[in-house]
Order: sequence, then structure tokens, then C-alpha cells
Amino acid sequence: MQPMVFPEVDFASALVTDLFALERVRVDFRTEHLDDPLGLELRRLFQGLTSVMSARIEGNRTTVADVVAEARRAAATGQPAADAVREILQLEQATDYMDELAAHGRLSLTHGLIRELHQLAVQGLEREGDEHPGSYRTIPVGIAGVSHVPPAPGSVQADMDQLLEFANKEVPAQHQLLQIALVHHRFVWIHPFANGNGRVSRLLTYAMLSNQGYTSRSAARPLNPTAVFGADRQSYYDHLAGADSLSPEGVLAWAGYVVHGLKDDMDRVSRLAAPRFISEEVVGPSVNAALAAGEVTETDADVIYAVARQGRAKAGDLEDVIKGSPSNRSHRLRRMVESGLLQKMSGPGRYVVSLHRNVLTKHVVHRLNELDMLPAILRD
Repeated sequence: MQPMVFPEVDFASALVTDLFALERVRVDFRTEHLDDPLGLELRRLFQGLTSVMSARIEGNRTTVADVVAEARRAAATGQPAADAVREILQLEQATDYMDELAAHGRLSLTHGLIRELHQLAVQGLEREGDEHPGSYRTIPVGIAGVSHVPPAPGSVQADMDQLLEFANKEVPAQHQLLQIALVHHRFVWIHPFANGNGRVSRLLTYAMLSNQGYTSRSAARPLNPTAVFGADRQSYYDHLAGADSLSPEGVLAWAGYVVHGLKDDMDRVSRLAAPRFISEEVVGPSVNAALAAGEVTETDADVIYAVARQGRAKAGDLEDVIKGSPSNRSHRLRRMVESGLLQKMSGPGRYVVSLHRNVLTKHVVHRLNELDMLPAILRD
């Protein structure tokens, strides 16, 4: 395999401007200490949407509403979710796994991690599975729609050794996003697995962004490359193919595409850093839509909105919203927790709003789309 090297970058180029803008994001993530449960809940929703996007890039057309309904059915019955939904849930599980490793300082870029991510992504799937989850391929493969032929199976281990050596190389800050973009392309170019390479490449890119400080467990909206690649599926494939010759020009164009996409995505959703914006412009209209659809009661809607504005609330904080005795308040709050509209925090009886996998989810997604905060691939 041709050695992995950084292309020459013109200091006056738009790519350098975008790199500086994203470096400011990294500084913000490293210095923020967000204690906003609503923002954290929105982050959890975005991570779920990222998994939907990654599956959609591969042709899975399952809607967000389908995921919510099927995941809740599977949880209630103890039966496996449908195959297309399971593909999405497994990608979400893989992202959660990386977040957990990162939280404990153990997110290391190794063959073991890559194989674990592959196993988590494809295990047990019918349409998009792999007969050998977690194992590099031992057969030749092709990539539909492109002229590039991935290396022979006998080269995969050595090629992946080289890729991981480059991915783990300490480089100056101005090279780190270029390093991430180059690793993504070269991974797909190697195609180390029989199936699931696109999904694993996007998980690996997220892992690298996390290790380099471009994501944050406390940010309402972490930078995530899948939002970039999902903005225009064909453009993603075209830019990947354009770099397949490994020419400096093609590689540089690919890197510019990735970095500019991250910058655009950051600009779209920067407003989500403000708790009041989330409660007033995202949650409020979503609750009203659920109320109009008959999916929540007026009292439930009032409770959700009140808790959203406060961030977290005790039962006593809601006496003006839930009329009647303390027992009546406790009963309603317990019912809302059981239905998934609220979450009860550990400690002295505080409640927070839930936006993930309940009747609000599809309305929140619709509202985020109205605010131009979602890639086109999520539009049903």
C-alpha cells in the first residue's frame, strides 16, 4: 500500500480557515462544563439520529418514528427488534461503547477496537450482516459503483497495521483533522471487512474526533462526521472515489470536503448550546405538536414544558401545574416516567424531560428539521 502522508496545504486556502474555526470548537469543548440535563438529553437524541443516518447511507430507509416504535415494542415484549431497526440500534450501541471508553480514558485506536466495532455493528444482522463479525476478510471484495479494487485479502493485515500507525501518530494540532479525514478514506480504500466497512469507518472517525477533543459528553450537539456524510450521500461517495487514486489532489479535495462539512454542521447547530433556545424553540413546539396529535394530555404538556424550562424539577416545583394533593402529583409524575416522557434522576426526587424514544421524538426531529439543523438524509 502507498504510504500515508499529509498533502501540502495552502495557508491561504478555505481549508485552513475551516481548520481554525473548528479549533475554536475544540477549545470550547475542553473548557465547558455543561450541567443542563435538557442539553444532555438532546445530545442523546442526536447520537441516535447519527446511527439512523449511518444506516441510511447504506440504504436502510427506516424512519425515526419506526425506530422509536419498534425499539419500544422490542423492549416491552422482550423480542428482538426487526432487522433494519436492529442495525440502527447496534450502531447506537457501538457509539455508546466508544463514549464509555473515552470517559475512562481507554478509547485506544487498535485492531481490537476496530474489530469490536465491526462485531457490534454487524452481529446477527440478516441484510447488512457479516458471516465473520469482528474478523478481517479472507476473500476479495469489490465496491459497487467505483473503479477502485480493494487490496487482496493477504494484504489487509499489513495495510491495517500501516493505517493504525498513521492514525496513532502524534501530529501538530493543525494536522489532526486532516489525519482523521485521511484515515477515514484509507480505511474504506482498504475495505478490511467483507461487509460493514462504511459503518465502521464512520465509527472509527467518531472515535478519532473524540480522542482529539472535538466531541464532548456534555455538549448538546457533538461534532459527528456522519452528519457531514449524510448531508449529501452521493457527494460523500464521489469525494471518496476522487481520492482513490491516492493522488495529492484527490486526497486534499477529500480532506477539504470533510473539514468544510464539519464546519457547516457546527454552524447550523451552534444555537443548541443555549438551554433557553432548546426549551422555547425545540421542546415547546414539539410538545404542542404532540398535544395537537392527541399523544399527550394538556397536563402532561404543561408538565413537560415546565420541567424543560427549569432543567430539572422536584414534585413540589410543579404544584401550580399538577393540581391536587402531593399524592396526585407523585402519581402523575410516576406515570409520565413509566411512559418515557420524564426521567427520574438519582437523588432527592428530581425529574428531567426525556426526548429519546418516546412520543415526543418524532416531533423534536421534525422541529430540528424546520430549524435547518438536520442533514437532508433524515428527511422522510
